[in-house]
Amino acid sequence: MVFGIKNKKSAKKLSKQDAPQHSNGNANATARHHGHQTNQHADADPGLTAAPPSFKYGGNVSKRQFDIAGLPVNVFGIDELTPAPSRASAPQPPQVCVVIHLHGRGGSADNEEKIARQLHDRIQRDKDAFQQQHPDAAAYQRDHLVVTFDARNHGHRMTNQLGQQAWKQGNQNHALDLYGMIVGGARDTSFIVDLLAPYLFQHDERTVAEWVVTGKSLGGHSTWHVLANEPRIRIGVPFIGMPDYNRLLNSRTKTSFVTNGPPYVPGSLKSLINQIDPSVVDHESFDPARNPFWGKKICVLSGAEDRLVLWDWNEKFLKELVVGEPSGPRGEMDGLKIHRYSGVGHEVTESMVEEAGEWIWRWGVAGQAAR
Repeated sequence: MVFGIKNKKSAKKLSKQDAPQHSNGNANATARHHGHQTNQHADADPGLTAAPPSFKYGGNVSKRQFDIAGLPVNVFGIDELTPAPSRASAPQPPQVCVVIHLHGRGGSADNEEKIARQLHDRIQRDKDAFQQQHPDAAAYQRDHLVVTFDARNHGHRMTNQLGQQAWKQGNQNHALDLYGMIVGGARDTSFIVDLLAPYLFQHDERTVAEWVVTGKSLGGHSTWHVLANEPRIRIGVPFIGMPDYNRLLNSRTKTSFVTNGPPYVPGSLKSLINQIDPSVVDHESFDPARNPFWGKKICVLSGAEDRLVLWDWNEKFLKELVVGEPSGPRGEMDGLKIHRYSGVGHEVTESMVEEAGEWIWRWGVAGQAAR
């Protein structure tokens, strides 16, 4: 477990004003008939007045849109996958690691495309660097994709704009709406795990061997639910998120001057929280049969100056959390990393995304070869 690692001075907030990308990715021109391709380098519509967006990282990475039984998802990196062989006797292409990224409250998948592209780009840079040092690495490093989608009541799925707001903005149902979006994001993630591979690889030409979840703020809260409840996902990176909804409610009801009870927090909601929240599972147990976090690889990235998602909502849980047997003189668990970035508030910086990409490459793409 790593606490309080020194923040890199180069960390800065991701913004639309980022300089043009510096990507090592090279897009394959081969089209796939069942996905719609979008790329900022495509010919511009003459009716458009705004320039296509540019990205500092991963700007050349392909982006395709798929409709997964009514849920539109964006898939980054399909064209960059190792080509599948045309002969049955040829060596099979590498297995695939899929990273599912969940966006923040009030945002959308499009708002966080820069995070998705940087994650893909960082993983690719780590793969390339490792292969330069180990020429045979291509034989055991996995291919990778990054997937995004709009959360419930966000983006194209918007049904009630007030439902994104808090009590102070007039939304009496804030506690219900927020928890519903948190839980809904986690369940949508499991839905994608169920059905993405059949939609992407309809000829069984590839196998998804590893699933990863990352999420920002609201998406970070959902990430904890995924890690607690989805056994098929063992790697996760919650950005500026928290695992304890009861602590969030205790704090926010006080600062919003509302009752932590009906009608703002109905007893039925509290009952649900106490059944399914990550904070109420046996996260401190050394019994793998009881602890759903056992064996998982979790990198927690937060801002030390975050005033929206308070560290107090994380601290007790993280001190208790067990993901494996401790080792070394300090009793650390190599599957758990906690980094609070000094001088950073409620934001995801480039340095955070770089750290997340390295973590995903280490545990999900390179595997034993990198350890």
